[in-house]
Amino acid sequence: MADNTNNALQLLEDFRRERDDLNLVIKALEKKLGIIAAAKDSETANPDNSPRVTVSIDNIPVGFFHNMSQAAAAEKLLRMNSGHPLTTHEILEAFRKSGMSTGNHAVTVLYTALKRSPKFERVAGKAWGMSEWYPEKRRKKEEQGEVAPST
Repeated sequence: MADNTNNALQLLEDFRRERDDLNLVIKALEKKLGIIAAAKDSETANPDNSPRVTVSIDNIPVGFFHNMSQAAAAEKLLRMNSGHPLTTHEILEAFRKSGMSTGNHAVTVLYTALKRSPKFERVAGKAWGMSEWYPEKRRKKEEQGEVAPST
């Protein structure tokens, strides 16, 4: 009986070592693929325990902006990199990488869509950011009567 217990304990220890090695391999592969493993905290863990994918401007997956307007897609893109404005051309390039159809006059159409929306702010003369990132600009516009005061 003691031999069986010792053998079972040894087998269990071998499996634990293998698990630790596999966890290292899994973490390295997840990092390479841009996948963040599910969090251990119950508050932040995925309910279905599936991995979450991190998307950057350099690796936009096909279909990432599926069925979204250009303004909604631009908002999603800008919020991915909070605080970092993007040029019209960078936004359009991300749209193209995702397979989103941009059509003729894409720069003009996107520029107009973003300019008309109060969610976006033109910064540094050539880039777009979220208006909430630039509260001082909004205050100036309110003082000049260009936009309604926020409540």
